[in-house]
Amino acid sequence: MKTIITSIKKIICNVLLFLTSLQITYSLVSHHLYGKPYPQFFIIIICLLVATFASVKREKYGK
Repeated sequence: MKTIITSIKKIICNVLLFLTSLQITYSLVSHHLYGKPYPQFFIIIICLLVATFASVKREKYGK
């Protein structure tokens, strides 16, 4: 049971990282190519990225 929960957590972290990287790419492209900065989205994206990395590191060092 514990391995199932652990694998689900890893999948969720990987999905969050992927979605966050897509959003960062979109924000950077729209900022540099189209001149439409969205600073509020960028701050939220950075917070999500930091939270995801912290979760991954916590699991790694928690063992």
